Amino acid sequence: MTKRNPKAYTAPEDVHTAGAYHKAGDVFVTDAEPNDNWTEVKPKDAHAIQAATEKVPADVPLENQPIEALRALALTLKVDPTGMGKKDLVAAIKAANEPSL
Repeated sequence: MTKRNPKAYTAPEDVHTAGAYHKAGDVFVTDAEPNDNWTEVKPKDAHAIQAATEKVPADVPLENQPIEALRALALTLKVDPTGMGKKDLVAAIKAANEPSL
């Protein structure tokens, strides 16, 4: 048996290979024999594909998050959550995520 060089792929379905689980659309690297519906990805494109499929803060439904999570997120955005209710936290987080001109 010859050793194959690892390559990066994406697949339209969840993939379990070499003891690792990968969600559909995620970029994964394996030296396993590729499935017919896997798409090989060049290393220079792998990062862009992965970044495009990951959620960004604007994608998160802030209104559905518990207040503790909102306080933690606010702190990471350098927003002081002291004395803020849930509605105020959501507004402050959204404002902190707005691009500055």
